[in-house]
Amino acid sequence: MPKRLLLASTLLAPALAAAGDISDFDIATYSLDGKDGQPSGIEMRLSKVNGKWVMEGKEGGASPWKSISCDAGCEYRASTDSERGEYLASFPGDMPRQFDIACIQNMVNAFCRLTMKSDASKGGYALVGLVTVEPAPMSLRRLTTPYSPNTAVNTDATR
Repeated sequence: MPKRLLLASTLLAPALAAAGDISDFDIATYSLDGKDGQPSGIEMRLSKVNGKWVMEGKEGGASPWKSISCDAGCEYRASTDSERGEYLASFPGDMPRQFDIACIQNMVNAFCRLTMKSDASKGGYALVGLVTVEPAPMSLRRLTTPYSPNTAVNTDATR
């Protein structure tokens, strides 16, 4: 029960886009939370390069960003309805009935935004591991504000 509450509370972060596909709104830096709900020290950065989604990660603040994608030919793509349903079902308790999910994925992981069905202003983010027998969701905490398409962004200079 405590793990369920911890995961749910982590995912109920404010400032979330309404239900829909992953979009420029989701471009940000995230902290991967540990099982105890505390930051793990691992950060993820979602961005777009030449119109393609890119996910990078690093451990500790001074480490360089590194791609967490698999090899070439493994770009992120929108998840299908069936895949999103499978990922949502991997979350504990009533979450599958309470949340809508939008994801992009490659062969290794899926980056997902969850939006509460009863209040689109509530939800959160998760990284779903796909190299396990069953999808394994891990909570992400957004560290940066939503991307504004009217603002020039130098992704190498952020965080």
